[in-house]
Amino acid sequence: MVKLLTYGQTWKVIEDQDLLHYQKDTSSFLKIELGNIASDTGLISNVRGYGTHLGFDVANAMTANSMQSWLFKSGIHLLKCGPKTFGMRPSLMMGV
Repeated sequence: MVKLLTYGQTWKVIEDQDLLHYQKDTSSFLKIELGNIASDTGLISNVRGYGTHLGFDVANAMTANSMQSWLFKSGIHLLKCGPKTFGMRPSLMMGV
């Protein structure tokens, strides 16, 4: 019962603050920019996903390891989903 009440309160905040609208904007922006990086630099490829789940591939596992290390040092946390695949979940902005 408590979990159901917590879910109800969470959903109320999502609706009241229109968080799904922010999520769609964030996700669309990230997917477009990742596509630009893929076409401009060739460092990444196969940009895919929708909504809160996005992913892309890099050339090889060595590149993936060095890229993940550099991103961590830069304060960016990406989930490594395979030897050369990254996954990301765009965050929801909680409003001002």
